[in-house]
Parts: sequence; structure tokens; C-alpha cells
Amino acid sequence: MKKLFLAMLVALLSMGASAQDKKYGLGLNLLYGTKIKTMGIGVKGQLYATDVVRVEANAAYFLKNKEFSWNDEKQDWEGMKMWDVNVVGHYLVDVSQQKAWIYPLAGIGLSNWVSGIFSAKTRFTINVGAGFQYDVADDFAINAEAKYQINDGYNQAILGIGAVYKF
Repeated sequence: MKKLFLAMLVALLSMGASAQDKKYGLGLNLLYGTKIKTMGIGVKGQLYATDVVRVEANAAYFLKNKEFSWNDEKQDWEGMKMWDVNVVGHYLVDVSQQKAWIYPLAGIGLSNWVSGIFSAKTRFTINVGAGFQYDVADDFAINAEAKYQINDGYNQAILGIGAVYKF
């Protein structure tokens, strides 16, 4: 009985040794929104719930586009700008011995489209997409991501590249 218990304990400890020791990540994104047709910058925070499940909170600000047209009408001289905040889940699939990962993503958020000084529209957003992550070092990774934001009349694809420091 003691040998069985000892064998189970060794097996359990060895499983824990193969787990990722990094549980959090902080990073930056460079983005492009296809509806607003402008670049954006973003920040993200990550929490590794398990070795393959990660939850990410991110916020992005898209620069002003003076040429943005909405329903075939040009906006005022101030143009259109946008920000959004999201919470998404990633399911990491190892494609290169724990150095390269692909992941589907899904989540929810809010987007805010601002034209002029007093005109803004905030909408609930559903995010779906996929990404690729390459671990440059144990505590540093780069990624590329494509997601589609679904909301009332403001649907758009967002393409991004980013970097994250893991601790």
C-alpha cells in the first residue's frame, strides 16, 4: 500500500513539474480596425487559468480617422475615433514543443465610437477569432491575432501584433 501511495505521489509531482511556471502576463498591441480604417494601440493583461486556458483583459484606442464615413455620410471635420475594452478566453494548442502556440479566442466587450465632441455610441461586443504566439524566452512572447467584433452596426475585423512579458 505504501509503494502504491509513493508511486501516485511521484506521478502527481512530476505532472506539476511539467506545468508552466508563469501565471500572469502584461503586454502591448499594435492594431488595425477594418471598419474605422485606422491604427490602434492597446494594452493587455493575461491570467493563465491552466497550462492551456488563458483569460485576457485588453483595452485599445484607435486613432482618429477624418475620412470615416457612416451610412454614406461624411462625419464632421473632427472625424471618428474609437476605443474598446474586452475580456476574451484563449485555448492554447502547442505546435512546436512549448515554443509556438495557436489559439482560438472568444469573448465579450464594449466598444465606443466617438464623432465630434458630443456624439458617441457605445455597444456591447462579441469577439471571435484566432491567434499565434511564439515564446521568444521563458518570460517573453510575441503574437499575431485576428478577431472579428460583432455588434450593432459597427462590426469589424481587428488585426494585431503584440508582445507580452510573462511573470
